[in-house]
Amino acid sequence: MRFVQFAGMALFAVLFCGFMGSPETSRFSGSTEYKPQPPGGMAMQSDDQIWKNFAKCKVKTDQNLSYSITYIPGVKALNGRNVTISGFIQPLEAKDTFRHFLLSKNAPTCAFCPPGAPNEVVEVFSTKLTRWKENLVTFSGTLSLVNDGKTGVFFQMKDAVER
Repeated sequence: MRFVQFAGMALFAVLFCGFMGSPETSRFSGSTEYKPQPPGGMAMQSDDQIWKNFAKCKVKTDQNLSYSITYIPGVKALNGRNVTISGFIQPLEAKDTFRHFLLSKNAPTCAFCPPGAPNEVVEVFSTKLTRWKENLVTFSGTLSLVNDGKTGVFFQMKDAVER
């Protein structure tokens, strides 16, 4: 019975989040290049320049739906440097406070949907406990370029502090 419930929820999430559809609008249309869906009704986004630079990095998927990225020179130059970025907190655990979370360019709109394209998300390791906030927040920390194609994580911020 639990399997049937899980399968039903997974199917709902896939259909609701737009992973299926016509080939030209599907995120996984057989092409090796990741094509994020247009934001549609998404009202809030961070307009920091760093997100615009991250968006210029080409993200591709392979036949196993593993991601890869090609960093542009301007983003490569930020590796190991202190950066400041505004975004929306996406908790990774159901806790009141946490130090490890995602910071996304886009405001969260659906608990079942990914927070954004792989080049629209930063994995954050904060120095202090952080609480979820629904508004735009700003963090500073050391940017690390990582290539974890299985999870789609390409940007990490370590020793992050909320501003």
